[in-house]
Amino acid sequence: MNPEAVLPIHTISSPNNMKPLTTLLIAVSMLLSSLALHAQRSTEFFYLGTVYCKTKAGVEQRFPYLPVYLSRYDKPNDIIAVTITNANGEASFKGVPIDPYKDHILTVHLPSGTYRFRRIPIDKNPGFTGHISTHIRLDALEKYLTSSTIVPKKADADKMILDLATSAIKGAQRKGTTISDADGLSYKLFVSGRMVQTKKQADVLLQMTGAMLDKIVITHPLQANDYFAGSIDFFVRDFPVEKLVPMDFSLERL
Repeated sequence: MNPEAVLPIHTISSPNNMKPLTTLLIAVSMLLSSLALHAQRSTEFFYLGTVYCKTKAGVEQRFPYLPVYLSRYDKPNDIIAVTITNANGEASFKGVPIDPYKDHILTVHLPSGTYRFRRIPIDKNPGFTGHISTHIRLDALEKYLTSSTIVPKKADADKMILDLATSAIKGAQRKGTTISDADGLSYKLFVSGRMVQTKKQADVLLQMTGAMLDKIVITHPLQANDYFAGSIDFFVRDFPVEKLVPMDFSLERL
């Protein structure tokens, strides 16, 4: 399956007279599958890693919805790209042009300080394509964002999920599938913890209504930035939680 391919939403005629809602549910299911595949398959090199920490007792904790900055090692203040970790603390730079044979720095800003990590070059003939691991281990979990949760009511059943999220944010505006704050900064969109990364994936959101959701989680980082207003995660009803893989590796901390 092409990870970019999301089924178009339309009414299917069949002997069973399948309803448009059923067709939409199929499209949403394909969207979720597409989001998972998009984070796993690539013919290019890209950085992908988890931001996490461990307690003194060894319990692993993740950093969801945290901005992560990418730059060259020799130009640490020249930002190449910024992403936001997903609900599992995973930061993907898929689609960002990089030279994997040169050193890079990944940076996170927390209330306790700025933390930089070095990704060394890969071998000239690595024998693989796709993602390059960029896991980041921090000292301890701390409060770095504000979060609000919206549970759709019966009256919201037929309302577009994008409109529900927009109306919940003071001063926010929506244009198509883009939601921006009063200052014009956009929100990163997620579906059940997975980042929406293509137009086809985003277009499915235009057909989704409140009846399909368990909740909407909206976050704003405590550390202001010039790239994203925050994140909006639409959690679909009865969608299984992704199983986490324990972390035991981290980039070198500078």
